[in-house]
Amino acid sequence: MINLDYAATTPMSPSAMQGYFDTNKKFYYNSESLHGGGDIVKDIVHNCENALNENFTDNFTLVTSTSGSHANEMALNNYLYHESNKTIVLTSKFEHPSVYAALHGHARYDIHYFPEDEIGMIDLNMTEQFIRQYHETIACVSCVHVSSETGYIFPIEQIGQLTNQFNIPFHIDAVQSAGKLMIPTQYVTSLSISGHKFFGPKGIGALLIREEAMRITNPFFHHEHHMRNGTVDVPSLVAMTQALIEYNQSDTIQQLNHKIITKLDPALYVPMKFEPQLKNIIPILINKTDGQYIMQQLSQHNILISTGTACGHGTMHSRGLETLITKHGYSVHQYIRVSLSTLTTEEEINTFLEVINQIT
Repeated sequence: MINLDYAATTPMSPSAMQGYFDTNKKFYYNSESLHGGGDIVKDIVHNCENALNENFTDNFTLVTSTSGSHANEMALNNYLYHESNKTIVLTSKFEHPSVYAALHGHARYDIHYFPEDEIGMIDLNMTEQFIRQYHETIACVSCVHVSSETGYIFPIEQIGQLTNQFNIPFHIDAVQSAGKLMIPTQYVTSLSISGHKFFGPKGIGALLIREEAMRITNPFFHHEHHMRNGTVDVPSLVAMTQALIEYNQSDTIQQLNHKIITKLDPALYVPMKFEPQLKNIIPILINKTDGQYIMQQLSQHNILISTGTACGHGTMHSRGLETLITKHGYSVHQYIRVSLSTLTTEEEINTFLEVINQIT
């Protein structure tokens, strides 16, 4: 198989897998236990927290999660359960479905989207005007750092500077950017990550949140700073931390990205380009057929791509992507996504280009 769908998931790295098995074998104790075994495991969790903070060059409190989706949900619940005098949540149209699912549980809030420019991206000037006008009623701002659909890198630092002026909680979804980009966390209140996006295990993620921003959302939550219930999966936490620490974004990805963009048949395919854009993710529009057909044809040649996010049954697209594609004169059915990793080789890209350029 030639996997060009790494934005959906990645395999565990050998060192992450080794860390998982070693921890499971030697340090299987419950971190909530009051005996010496529990103390040892508590220290391991604390060491992981320190390592993650060192990676992000910041100082967050670690709350483990079962996924990036779970981390997003915990963050938004944390900010929204207690804001009785706030009525607005500001977010983007490019968010992961988990963000909208969490917001759906807080129906008393009005969901506002970042103002857009003429191409459908965030207009920072209009965003500043909105925040200045409504800052007293904004409960929180939530924004994805890198769109999993387009690779577009959102202006997190500039948005954070605005929220910081008015002490508005600012959550970012860093699931696609963790390990691949330097994340400007100075003005960030919390961020979510997911282990399986950077060669860690599935079933483990993290919410990294400022200690002073944490609130009790449920009096029956007794684990992890009263943010959730459930025994901490320490082996998976160790493996995720190890994977993130050792992740090294290769320059080869940029070269392979350039090769795909320049070697695709322009009569058939139109790469969507943004500035700035994560080079791992290449959104492509199709001129003469639909994305599902291209995906199936490539799959018959053991080449894996996607036509949307893998976080729902079938194909899902954000409202933001639909707007962008429409502005390009296409429909969402004419969209595919190629996503690369440090494991992707030039030989694989050559095979991909040879096959996709022959599909009619």
